[in-house]
Amino acid sequence: MGTWDDLRAELDCWAQADRHATMWWRDDDAVSVTSQLEEILSCERSYHVPLALAVIPGLLENDLPERLVETVDTRILQHGWRHESHSPADRKKQELDDVRPVESVLAELKTGFDILTTRFASRFLPVMVPPWNRIAPAVMQGLPEIGIRAFSTFGARKASHPASGLLQVNTHIDVIDWRGTRGFAGEDFCLNAMIVHLQGRRTGAYDEGETTGLLTHHLVHDAATTAFLHDLFSFEHPALQWQAIPRVFPWQ
Repeated sequence: MGTWDDLRAELDCWAQADRHATMWWRDDDAVSVTSQLEEILSCERSYHVPLALAVIPGLLENDLPERLVETVDTRILQHGWRHESHSPADRKKQELDDVRPVESVLAELKTGFDILTTRFASRFLPVMVPPWNRIAPAVMQGLPEIGIRAFSTFGARKASHPASGLLQVNTHIDVIDWRGTRGFAGEDFCLNAMIVHLQGRRTGAYDEGETTGLLTHHLVHDAATTAFLHDLFSFEHPALQWQAIPRVFPWQ
């Protein structure tokens, strides 16, 4: 597992190679203003770590766009349509599915795209975050048709552009133990995930151009999760660079 000393040692390797270990932050399931949302916005402001907030357009409440006018670095991504699974009971949950006609799925997503464009204007980046990090290949192929330029799931990507006109930039460190306690995954687990992806990029085992991504879900954060985020965001090293969200998704 990982420790802060292990992380510092990995970043030392990046510094010795005169390289920057770039990272980005994505938080999912935003709908309205809550105390948990205020906590992560406070982290963004206090530590100057830009936040990509994945918003569920079909459930969006009016207070969220009004609150985010006050923020500087926050950018909005599209988190599906209503975060509802259409998979049969014997399959994993999936909203961007292959059960319904692809045209129906894309039509819902286009409605959500238009809502976020209207409510957030230039703060909204045309990036799709599939609920449960799952997307059917046919739906993925159709995303550019509705104006989406990139998408983000979880795990080291296999290709930077899996479809024509569509960039992929994933997250790699999930702070929640979804299969166990559904609380904090643990400091050593999270640090190890961060180190593994950074080391893989540095050595060529993973795509060196994919920014290492932190994934959070503010609505389920406990005290241990919040404490870890404060520790991570206050951690300093010359090679560590948290990227502005538009820089994470350069259109090509």
